[in-house]
Amino acid sequence: MIAAMAGIDLSGNFLSQEIPKGLTTLVGLRYLNLSGNHLSGYIPEDIGNLVLLESLDLSRNQLRGEIPQGFADLRSISALNLSTNMLSGRIPMGDQLRTLVDQSIYSNNPGLCGFPLEDCKNSPTPTQTETSLDEDKETLWLYCFVAAGFIFGFWLYWGIFLFRGETWRYLFYQYVDNMQGKVTKKVYSCISRFQVKGPE
Repeated sequence: MIAAMAGIDLSGNFLSQEIPKGLTTLVGLRYLNLSGNHLSGYIPEDIGNLVLLESLDLSRNQLRGEIPQGFADLRSISALNLSTNMLSGRIPMGDQLRTLVDQSIYSNNPGLCGFPLEDCKNSPTPTQTETSLDEDKETLWLYCFVAAGFIFGFWLYWGIFLFRGETWRYLFYQYVDNMQGKVTKKVYSCISRFQVKGPE
């Protein structure tokens, strides 16, 4: 007899905790309204069992996490409201869900994306981020050493022509060594700052 129940309306009460998983066993359910309560936790993964469900209102609760992929199995759904929760992630796609184009269905869930809301942005995975960071470090090392080598080579090349006497040549080479030491310190300082702050 319970399985033949057509609708449940428990809206505007003080219901709390998670949505009872037993609700998804009521396969004959056509209307379910749990809006305006204090429900938390996740939407049951097997909500797609309610294949005859035509109207579902879970708005104005504290539900979190992603909308289960089982929503794509709700082939009879024509009225849906998941607004004003803490849902996130990509909205599941299904033939019937594509007919629900009203964005207010998902409003006040800042973490949601996908049809009919804005497209989801592909964020880099941790591995991709780490790889990019390593590549940036290698590039920075290369630039620093190229600059240091250019400066050192420039002064060394011109010093041979400008300073031909032994004393002048000795002083020049000493100057170049000092300059190389300063450049090296600059390179290490540059690398240290980069490793602490990371790439912008």
